Amino acid sequence: MLAEIMKAFRETGRPLDLNELSKSLGAERSAVEGMLQTLVRQGKLREISPGSEDCIHCGGRADCARWQSGPMGRVYELPENSR
Repeated sequence: MLAEIMKAFRETGRPLDLNELSKSLGAERSAVEGMLQTLVRQGKLREISPGSEDCIHCGGRADCARWQSGPMGRVYELPENSR
């Protein structure tokens, strides 16, 4: 399952939120959350706050349409050195 999560990030090339990932993988949110935290501890992913200074995916930050489109779960992305 960890490999599937990493594959999803590499294929989309953008940050993904916990709710989106659990739905696309057909897995319980709590199980996916635990796996994401494992990947964060391993340095393979990082948790971000969309629209904040730590969100480096795009230059939009405060104008982030994903963030403004509605409530999101925790959001994760590949570290800059993994892209």
